[in-house]
Amino acid sequence: MKVSYAELKAEFKRVLLSRNMREDIAEECATVFADTTQAGAYSHGVNRFPRFIQQLENGDIIPEAVPTKELSLGAIEQWDAHQAIGNLTAKKMMDRAMEIASQHGIGVVALRNANHWMRGGSYGWQAAEKGYIGICWTNALAVMPPWGAKECRIGTNPLIIAIPTTPITMVDMSCSMYSYGMLEVHRLAGRQTFVDAGFDDDGNLTRDPATVEKNRRLLPMGFWKGSGLSIVLDMIATLLSNGESTAAVTEDKDDEYCVSQVFIAIEVDRLIDGATKDAKLQRIMDYVKTAERADPNVEVRLPGHEFTAILADNKANGIPVDDTVWAKLKSL
Repeated sequence: MKVSYAELKAEFKRVLLSRNMREDIAEECATVFADTTQAGAYSHGVNRFPRFIQQLENGDIIPEAVPTKELSLGAIEQWDAHQAIGNLTAKKMMDRAMEIASQHGIGVVALRNANHWMRGGSYGWQAAEKGYIGICWTNALAVMPPWGAKECRIGTNPLIIAIPTTPITMVDMSCSMYSYGMLEVHRLAGRQTFVDAGFDDDGNLTRDPATVEKNRRLLPMGFWKGSGLSIVLDMIATLLSNGESTAAVTEDKDDEYCVSQVFIAIEVDRLIDGATKDAKLQRIMDYVKTAERADPNVEVRLPGHEFTAILADNKANGIPVDDTVWAKLKSL
């Protein structure tokens, strides 16, 4: 089914207000969830919203908490989220990283005691829209086995890198081949994943999303490389924020909260003039796009460029929402 942006946002806000969230916070939170869904990140927009409400009801999310700056070292700052709403806090932290970058050329904000930020790509995109290179990542609950193991000991730890091209070029990737949110998207659509997503109970690679959702044997992207990337991202976020590691969140908490995150903004315009920047970036994109296609009917992919078309289509024709997800939202 398809719903309008206004209808979707109204449902989000209705549910938030029914949980006694302050009206201005509910308005901002509903807007971010609706924007995320309209942008095409359904797995971390409308599909994720019931999980957000569960954590809100459990007290893992503290809606009126205000993040505080704990330490400043010039271009690097350390903040404490105090378990505030994840996506609203992340938006503020990338704004702060850009403010620092406007002074120092680069801004680094490390955040502890944060909640799930939903679509990480939103914050890279936020920076790139204003002409900055945006880089951010988060650690997470251990939901993936490290390479060579069967037991979950590492997080999917999403990494985002966004470049101010036209349209914006952005990598928004989990350290697993598929996030759990994307596994859900494929399962709800009744389809297999396009490449192997994890291992079945016998240790064989599988594309069945339901199997991997159940046994939690996600496949790290690039096999041992994705596993290694997850571990070092966790280490850096933990050190810079003086916050909790994946191990600490998994062993010491009863759910995924109090995670550690890093937001980096780099001001490009003082490093290179605008015309030169645009020409160099366009040459890179043209060089990639004009490569001979493996399939004549499938364009060469530039990361993130699809979201411009998805957003335009969703604005014009309505936002697709799975029927079961919509029914669940209406029942909250």
